[in-house]
Amino acid sequence: MKKQLLYSFTFIALMLANFSFAQQNRTSVSPAPAKALSKNGATPKKGTQAVITTTTSTCMSINLPAPATWSLVNYGTGTPIFADGFVNGPNIYGDREKAMYFDVSATANTMITQVYVGFDHAFSATPTKTVAVRFYDGTTLSPGAALGSGTLSMGTIMTDVSNNQYSLIIFPTPILLPASKRFFASVDISGLQWTSTVKDSLSIISNTDNQTIPSAAWEKWNTNTWYNMGSTSSWTLDISLLIHPFLTQAPITATFTTPSNTVCTGQSVTYNSAGSTSPGTYEWYYAAITATPNATGVTATTSYSVPGTYTTTMIMEDACGSLGVRQKTISVIPSPTVSATPSSTTVCSGKSVTLNGNGASTYAWTGGVTNNVAFVPASSGNYTVTGTAANGCTNSAVASVVVNTTPTVTANTSTTSVCSGNNVTLTGGGASTYAWTGGVTNNVAFAPSSTSSYTVTGTAANSCTNTAVVSVTVNPTPTVSATPSSTSICQGDTVILNGNGASTYAWTGGVTNNTAFTPSATTIYTVTGTNTVGCSATAVSNVIVNSNPSVTANTTSTLICTGNTVTLNGGGANVYVWSSGVNNNVPFSPTTTAIYTVTGFDANNCKNTATVSVVVSACTGIANVEQTKAQFIVYPNPNNGNFVIELNGFNGTSSIEIYNSIGKLVYSQDLTTEKNNLTTNLSSGIYFVNVIENGKVIAVQKLICE
Repeated sequence: MKKQLLYSFTFIALMLANFSFAQQNRTSVSPAPAKALSKNGATPKKGTQAVITTTTSTCMSINLPAPATWSLVNYGTGTPIFADGFVNGPNIYGDREKAMYFDVSATANTMITQVYVGFDHAFSATPTKTVAVRFYDGTTLSPGAALGSGTLSMGTIMTDVSNNQYSLIIFPTPILLPASKRFFASVDISGLQWTSTVKDSLSIISNTDNQTIPSAAWEKWNTNTWYNMGSTSSWTLDISLLIHPFLTQAPITATFTTPSNTVCTGQSVTYNSAGSTSPGTYEWYYAAITATPNATGVTATTSYSVPGTYTTTMIMEDACGSLGVRQKTISVIPSPTVSATPSSTTVCSGKSVTLNGNGASTYAWTGGVTNNVAFVPASSGNYTVTGTAANGCTNSAVASVVVNTTPTVTANTSTTSVCSGNNVTLTGGGASTYAWTGGVTNNVAFAPSSTSSYTVTGTAANSCTNTAVVSVTVNPTPTVSATPSSTSICQGDTVILNGNGASTYAWTGGVTNNTAFTPSATTIYTVTGTNTVGCSATAVSNVIVNSNPSVTANTTSTLICTGNTVTLNGGGANVYVWSSGVNNNVPFSPTTTAIYTVTGFDANNCKNTATVSVVVSACTGIANVEQTKAQFIVYPNPNNGNFVIELNGFNGTSSIEIYNSIGKLVYSQDLTTEKNNLTTNLSSGIYFVNVIENGKVIAVQKLICE
């Protein structure tokens, strides 16, 4: 039965623990036509094909990359295809090995350093099953004595197939070729099964029939007999399997060093490849081999978090693609689990804190801290404790200390010296809230009873506190009185106010203590008396100012003839006293023109004066004045000497004469119109205006100039 093969490229480095090393990928192409063949009546079918798209150096490789003339394929039988098995892998016929013959006698190479195998359609329910890659002496042109071997797990092969990669075995000690430099490389699949209950599957990719270079593949049957697959006893297939030995004349030297073979968990360890043959690349694998290396480069640094024994592998590749491998084990012992107590704390500046390390034997702190000893941190910061266990391993933890600023609290007072009975206000500053001793409320006025010191505790928003103190002196307050406490005077009179019971006195209303002044209206005056310690008290004096009467002076006539009488009357008061011996409301005969003053007294004995003028004239022809026939008005009156005279019944022949208070003519003027504007330039005083017509005085009126 012919087996069908799907080409897949896998380039995975495997050695000892079957680690992988990515090198080549595979790419699908169109399948070649199927070829009818038979083995015991079986008809093979051909699966999907692929081709290599990347290359490596050919100086020491065989058929790598595969020749461009190859069409890569899987051969298999059954319906559906591969149901019965693979031509190039295990099948119902119980084949044990598939091999390729190689002749490198024309080269200078003497040893095998690694081998690449292209697998496809790989599956096993038990991934730990292994497949061996074996080398045989081919001097007789058929598999002879064993030269060496390596193994691959099915789990590794399945991963390689899934990743579309070759599988690779590296030989730390190269396999030496026989003198003929002819050898076979086989894949031993005898550890796999193909039964109704256990169906492992594995295909080795090949080229298409009749593309054999340099010779057809071989297979070992379940009878342990080798057959050329191109023979009529087998499949009559001229195919080459993707088994690619890598040859060299001298292997590269792979070695590396570590500072110590024992490290602590979490401790950094550096691997150094110094002493190795200078290759092109380095790949490092820690603890386990994966498709992707843990690190690359001449050196590698890592750390281990779990105690145990770990194997580190270094794979080297030179410019020609030859690989070297070196492995070392390292013992990882546990580091202590160190903690810092408290892990975080907050203190106020100037306050102490105690830090403790836990989980180790001894402890060393940064920042000058001694374990379990109180100290005063200068500022916020992180303190690291390094704990050392009995096995010498260390670990660290961090304690965060936040130092909040202690507020600078001030105690402020509205005054440091207060008089008894007076208020004072105490206010704290520099914090957010304040609490006072002595029952004081912050920023609220109170009257202290005696001299005292008060302490305020200020708390900031960060809860830190501080205190401040202020003292308040309480001085005695004087008992002040005002003399007189009440008095009544007339407008224009003076009064004297006195303060008593203190050292100095200050009055409202511009009053000076014990000094006469004239109040203008009824007023309550307050005196502030201050003693020798600066304390003050007040008293009041009520000064009642009575208004003076509004006195008028009236006359029965302001112009009389010599020898006639006139009566003067006072008004607006209760009692009247006239100047010049005149009696109120008693007729008398003045001899000359004069101004008379009356003084009127009211019920409060307050007084005022008024005046009236009486003009005494010789009255030549004045008795014939017909005052009712001609009237006039003077305005404004009073005036500044400039005024208007307006006649009622003007006939065109009028004139005026103006006399002063002693009867002297000071101004005269003819009147030309009914309304006359006069500019007299008269000085201040009282005058009398006579209107004259046809030589007679027909009207008289008083004129006041200011």
